[in-house]
Parts: sequence; structure tokens; C-alpha cells
Amino acid sequence: MKRETGRAAGRPSRRWAMRDGLHALIVVCTWVLFFYWWYCVLPATLLADAAWAVLAILAVSLCTVVLTLGWVQYNLGIYRRKGPRRKNTDVPEVFAMDALGRELVHAGWEAQRASRQITVSVDGENRKTFTVRED
Repeated sequence: MKRETGRAAGRPSRRWAMRDGLHALIVVCTWVLFFYWWYCVLPATLLADAAWAVLAILAVSLCTVVLTLGWVQYNLGIYRRKGPRRKNTDVPEVFAMDALGRELVHAGWEAQRASRQITVSVDGENRKTFTVRED
């Protein structure tokens, strides 16, 4: 039996796409702009103010890393408890009410699928009616 090395078994190799190049270009341009602005601002800034700005940037970066690692640990905990997701969650297909709690009145799903025009009307505050045009 041949073992795959370098890549995870079953994972298709991914080619470099134009979108990836565009993303890399945006990242590089953003960093260049960041350092350019620092270059422009630093000569006119006191050392204490620049130090506070660097500390603020480091604090935000540290918080971002800590929150990201916490989120990853949270998701790994879900994975350990429930196991890998093999299929979508089953959701009961009960369409008796809409998102606002109004009763839905209709001629049937097949009639609606076959119709070219459906008129939706709200009767009062608690009923929504779907009328199918007969051709």
C-alpha cells in the first residue's frame, strides 16, 4: 500500500489561482501602506506617543491571537464531544408559520411549483395567503 507524504490523504492538490495572487498583492500593499504612514508620522511624533501607539498595536494583536486561539479551542471541544460532522443537521420541514409567526395558507407546494405566478397577501396581522394563478 502506497502512503502519501507531504499532503493529507485524500486532499486534492490546490493550484495557485488568480484570486490568491490578488489577495497576496492586497496584503503586501496594506503592509507597505502601514509602514509608509508610520514613516510619515514618526518624525513629527514624540517618542512617548509613538511608544503608546506601538503598545496599543501590540495589545490589539495579542487580544486577537488570544481570542482566535480561544475560538479554536472552543470548536475543538465541540468536535471532541460530538465527533466529526458527517452530514447536515436534519431540520423538520414544517411550514405552518413564517418567521413573524403568521399562519401560511396555500394551495399546496406542488401547485405553487407548477404555477408561473403566485400572489402573496397578508390578511390582518396573523395570516399570509399564497394564491396561485390558474393558466
